[in-house]
Amino acid sequence: MVKQFSKLRVKDVMVKHVVAVNPDDLLHDALDLICENRVSALPVVDSRGHCLGMLSTSDLIDLTHELDDELQNLGRVRDAKPQWLIEQLTQALGSERVSEQMTPNVATIHQEASVTDAAAAMMRNRVHRLPVTDDHNKLLGIISTMDIMGVIADGAVEPAK
Repeated sequence: MVKQFSKLRVKDVMVKHVVAVNPDDLLHDALDLICENRVSALPVVDSRGHCLGMLSTSDLIDLTHELDDELQNLGRVRDAKPQWLIEQLTQALGSERVSEQMTPNVATIHQEASVTDAAAAMMRNRVHRLPVTDDHNKLLGIISTMDIMGVIADGAVEPAK
């Protein structure tokens, strides 16, 4: 069945099985989940499933930049061996919590919103994904730019006239 793009709802396109983390989880464990599930971000939820933020690979890259800056300040990067740097990063990831690196208060989209609204929200917020929530901010899924592009590429929508 071909639907008009402007009538397509987020709930029709979103990924419903989402891997999420809690704010108290260790960054090391979150990184394992990112790698195991081949995703670039994890929604952060509380014990009731309410979306509190996102932890993305960009957040983790920022952590490595902070570590690199600290090492530069110590003058140790030139003398450091790669294994030592890996150990330092592993130690940083092992002791830090998701809440310390996540992006809080991220833009979300309601499951009944149009896919057009989701695309506009992504553009406005300069993000590639939005957590999909219900009326109580409970995480139901996630929609990404790739999900939207997939619908267009599959020809499942007909252009607005």
